[in-house]
Amino acid sequence: MPSLFSILIILHIAGGTTGLITGAVAASVKKGSKLHNGVGRVYFYGMLIASLAALIISWLPNHHNLFLFAVGGFTLYMIISGYRIIHLKRQLKTTDSPIGTIDYAITLFAVVFGAFLIALAAFALKNGNTFSLVPAVFGGICLNYARLDYGLLKGKKPLKKHWMASHITRMMGGLIATYTAFLVVNVHIQQDWILWLLPTVVGSVLITKFLKQYAPKSSK
Repeated sequence: MPSLFSILIILHIAGGTTGLITGAVAASVKKGSKLHNGVGRVYFYGMLIASLAALIISWLPNHHNLFLFAVGGFTLYMIISGYRIIHLKRQLKTTDSPIGTIDYAITLFAVVFGAFLIALAAFALKNGNTFSLVPAVFGGICLNYARLDYGLLKGKKPLKKHWMASHITRMMGGLIATYTAFLVVNVHIQQDWILWLLPTVVGSVLITKFLKQYAPKSSK
């Protein structure tokens, strides 16, 4: 009988592979098209499975992995918040206040997870682990996005104006993190810093392009 670890690894690889492929397709086609919406849903569920599996695997006995935990939780938050805002935008057609308890829960997760990552990073750095910079970066980004979420929750940033920019940055952010993890784990070169920076550089250029094209007002 397969072990829990083996089952989770299969789910993680299957979901991650699906997400990497469909995420690239969704990013390359016209936003709002049937193809974009279709592969976007597959991307979301693929990343959801991969992220949840990663979080569990990272805390299994003899398999503790701070990097996997950081990427898994970060990706989970980004895709859920990016997918959820589409639902909120659609609800604007029937109500002026679509924000619900689940939205506060998502933001709370970002705050708790971000703070936890920074605490883990500080503890690791104290013990001389320079790799702690990775969870610190993920944690800082989570806290920053939680701050942006708070603006939407409290109406300081109109949902109708900012939903597209939020959707693009969250879904692309999750894709960037996933590609970074994939390259770091599976590709080995002497200049490994390239693997850390390349997805971020390419992804940031694409995010800027998409914001200018699809959300010019909200990106200002």
